Amino acid sequence: RASRELTIRTAVSVDAKALAEQFLGGTFVVLPNGVDIAKFSDATPTATDRPAVIFVGRHEPRKGLGCLLDAWSEIDRDGVLWVVGDGPQTSELKARNVANVEWLGRITDEQLASRLKGATIFCAPSTGQESFGVVLLEAMAAGTAVVASDISGYGNVATNRDNALLTPAGDAASLRGALREILDSDALREHLVRQGVARASEFSLSRLAERFVSVYESAISLG
Repeated sequence: RASRELTIRTAVSVDAKALAEQFLGGTFVVLPNGVDIAKFSDATPTATDRPAVIFVGRHEPRKGLGCLLDAWSEIDRDGVLWVVGDGPQTSELKARNVANVEWLGRITDEQLASRLKGATIFCAPSTGQESFGVVLLEAMAAGTAVVASDISGYGNVATNRDNALLTPAGDAASLRGALREILDSDALREHLVRQGVARASEFSLSRLAERFVSVYESAISLG
């Protein structure tokens, strides 16, 4: 009932908009989450002497860390996998003893920005239930190439072979191939980084503020 009394209703993504309209009724305007670009672009990169792939998220099945570990175990490339976060699967996944993995646990926002800035690749292998890929935008803002699952939530911000490499969710072989492709090609990595930075800028807080002002002005005009 409350949603019907609002002049303008907003949702953070096309998926969230569809869900809200299905269950709440009415029409919703998409106003995505914004990103503090400078927080990530100006971060001091974590020093590393080899390429680093970073995963950030809760250690639970839908986040796909198990799939990433399967891919990483046969990567056949020099590098390190930084795993940020924890969760119900942490002990089980650690017990696999996959080589060249650093389990970082929970870290501060400042440390996360530095890790994203220092990484070669940000990997988001989620299997679904992601309404908006803000963490992809944070990695893009940091100037880090993105590999992610080809799911609708991430499709809100990422386009395959333009600003990211997208692979079928749960497909360790495809994920491994995408990671190898970036690690083996400076040209591809630089292309993804360049396009990713441009994409992230579209979701800057200043641009989001402009869109909110426009929505508020529309609401006022509607009375």
